[in-house]
Amino acid sequence: METTTIKQVVSYGEANFNLDYAIDLAEQSKQSFINFIKQLELHTIKSWIIGWLEDFWTDAMSSIFFIEFWNGSLDAITLYTPREELPSIIDDIDKCIATMTA
Repeated sequence: METTTIKQVVSYGEANFNLDYAIDLAEQSKQSFINFIKQLELHTIKSWIIGWLEDFWTDAMSSIFFIEFWNGSLDAITLYTPREELPSIIDDIDKCIATMTA
């Protein structure tokens, strides 16, 4: 399994983008974070995710998500290996929303 590091330029769909730059933008606001998720094309796998973020995500969540909650996955689906569970970015988003709205 190949792991994407934060310093790599990642290719999604037809566009390449610098992950560091995309994360910097996503940390700025709710709408910037939603745009980041759209760039990853997660809404094509989980069609409900954009509406979910529009309803529950906040600017404050955007500013701390990558520092406090993100495990580094860009996948929409949790991966299970014999030794560990690798949470998806959606799992991380859910944890952020649950923690910050509790």
